[in-house]
Amino acid sequence: MTPSTSSPPLDRVYGARASSNARASVHHRCSRASVPRAVSRDADPDDDARARFEPPLPLLDPHPPLVTAFEARRCAEARERGDDRASVSFDFWKTPRVEATLAPRGVEATIETSDGGTRDVFIAWEDVETMAADERGVYEPANQEDWTTGGFRKVVRYSDDTNRAVSLMPTGDGTWPTALIAGFSMHRFGVGVDPKEDTEKKLASAGPIRRGARVLDVCTGLAYTSCVAFEKYGARVTTIELDRTMTAMCRMNPHSRPLFEGGIEQLYGNGADVVKTLPDAEFDVIVHDPPTFSLAGELYSTEFYAELKRILKSKGRIYHYIGDPKSASGSGVAAGVVRRLKEIGLDAAIDYDAHGIVASRGRARLNRTKKKPASKRSAAADGKRARTSRRGGRGRRRRDTDWSDDDDDDDDEYY
Repeated sequence: MTPSTSSPPLDRVYGARASSNARASVHHRCSRASVPRAVSRDADPDDDARARFEPPLPLLDPHPPLVTAFEARRCAEARERGDDRASVSFDFWKTPRVEATLAPRGVEATIETSDGGTRDVFIAWEDVETMAADERGVYEPANQEDWTTGGFRKVVRYSDDTNRAVSLMPTGDGTWPTALIAGFSMHRFGVGVDPKEDTEKKLASAGPIRRGARVLDVCTGLAYTSCVAFEKYGARVTTIELDRTMTAMCRMNPHSRPLFEGGIEQLYGNGADVVKTLPDAEFDVIVHDPPTFSLAGELYSTEFYAELKRILKSKGRIYHYIGDPKSASGSGVAAGVVRRLKEIGLDAAIDYDAHGIVASRGRARLNRTKKKPASKRSAAADGKRARTSRRGGRGRRRRDTDWSDDDDDDDDEYY
């Protein structure tokens, strides 16, 4: 097993600050070839007009080991204590941890594969130190054929669809990862919620979701919404994704695995175009989780919302992610979305806990989670705050908020 001392520093080559010229050479590119485009509803129905996006790459099997700063530190700290072994996860805790040997040259481990076989892994101590210092990175073997040679590199892909780099990013020790697109995180984390909980909040807000319900997930991302709706609720899920690079990133993420197991229908193309190809009154629940307004303004338009209403069943519900509606930018986005949804005849309500808007043909009621009963003291304090709020504060008249619907939601940007 050869350590990767000859490789350049990983944080310099694959770091987020790499130049645009360097990026073209170090990031994996996803080709536009062989991916069907969405087509118009005017197309001949005999041509199987609905564009079905078959992932260009199959499910990774065996899945390569993934290493984060948390696992690297676990190995480094065990070595400092004089231990000769450490318990490590190579798949974001999807499966039980692996007992790794702390050898003089690096970390050695054997991973069981889904076919019943095993594969050896070696991580040089130089690479362990690099990973331990990088809380934003997820690392994979540079040599996919032999996980004991060639060192490790960041999981980064460069999209020809969006001209942006996409990378996996850890969100904590024991939590699901998120993805970074041009510096924007796809999920909430680090504020009392992680990506899994964020996903469950969205689906709970969109629900109730009954077994067999038809669910549309607009903007697949890492497919957490689709996977949880399919596995936890037993829903029949269709998902729409524009960027095939995100599908490649899903392939690298163990928690996105259900996307590739045949139970979720994938459609490819711009969501604004693909929804036009879908049948009327098709879905019980629509989860719309678009990029920020500045990146995908058409997914916030009245025309697009009218299409969502068309494909929604009469008693169906829409959940629309907007970011923190209490933030300066999020409040403006929320106001614009609510106004446009009401323009097309839907009722809409802001779900502050789920960072989104719920819409339906009837009254848009929020699904409240049960909370522990408040103590008498806290209840009295809440009542006092409520009375003060109704009076507009300490004798001051409340001002109406200046809503702006032309603001992108910067709340999700990672700094």
